[in-house]
Amino acid sequence: MDEQIRAIQEYVYDKYIEPADHGDLDEEAAGRVLEEYYARPERETDSDCFFVGVLYFELGYEIEGKQLEYFRKAKHWLDRYKAITQEDWDAVDDRLLDIDDFFEEQGIEVETVAPVETAPAAPVRAPHVVEEVDDHGPMMLVAAGSFMFGPSLEEVNLPAFFIDKYPVTNREYEAFCRATGYRWPKFMNDERFNDPDGPVVGVSLADAQRYCRWVGKTLPTEDQWEKACRGSDGRVYPWGDEPPTNGLVCHGRDPLTGGTDPVTAHPDAASPYGVLEMAGNVWEWTATTLEDGDPVNVVKGGCYNDPADLLRGDGHLLAAPKDKYETIGFRCAKPA
Repeated sequence: MDEQIRAIQEYVYDKYIEPADHGDLDEEAAGRVLEEYYARPERETDSDCFFVGVLYFELGYEIEGKQLEYFRKAKHWLDRYKAITQEDWDAVDDRLLDIDDFFEEQGIEVETVAPVETAPAAPVRAPHVVEEVDDHGPMMLVAAGSFMFGPSLEEVNLPAFFIDKYPVTNREYEAFCRATGYRWPKFMNDERFNDPDGPVVGVSLADAQRYCRWVGKTLPTEDQWEKACRGSDGRVYPWGDEPPTNGLVCHGRDPLTGGTDPVTAHPDAASPYGVLEMAGNVWEWTATTLEDGDPVNVVKGGCYNDPADLLRGDGHLLAAPKDKYETIGFRCAKPA
């Protein structure tokens, strides 16, 4: 991806979607750059076009005399995002409602972009990238059979599967972004979280799923993740029942100043299947969706600033699919 486009995207995200330090930018010029970029034929089904719509929407309020012009542009690009993804997202939906109300008050009819038919994304592999990331990371076999699931130790039977030995790293995710033009993770410029061999963070559920498709894998279900962590004997942590000690895992750090460790930093904390970093460092997305009012997904494992009791293999938290936190990463799985 063009570094200028990436910089504009980060500015828009940090100023208008999830407020953070964002610096200064000529927003009208940035809007023209983004619009030209996403108008290219090869970007026809790129859902990141929402950045254009969000920026033009905000310019509609900020630039005197141009509200109608910029709202028309914003609606086009936000509608295109909806047509491509067919997903609900407040950052887009709320702005579209405001735009539609504005046009209704003005007595103006504006067409909505029709849904875009997109084929399922196929794995894309560039040989030089594969070589760089060791075929997208080593995987460990989890044997078929039953295991003790959850705090109640319910017996659950699973077929054999493979799971990544480590969480997906910044190095691996960057290779994916460079090969496909996909957006960069939210905290790529934060030195606490951007070690090339540290776990990638600041990715939504959709981001994680997009990476998984690119490497021909999927996210593990909660059941799969927990079996890979606990084995078949119902242990509390990957290494057994003893709580973690300093140096065994990355946990208990200051949430404001602490950060993650490289994924190879704790070789003594392996699970019975040889899987690492399943306690601490980062929570990890799973494919398991629950209904808690709105749909939410299970995340597992605990993170760098959590106490020991949140690192238990039988525990979980819930995260909204659009969440992009510095505490959540992911790893991949595939059938054996």
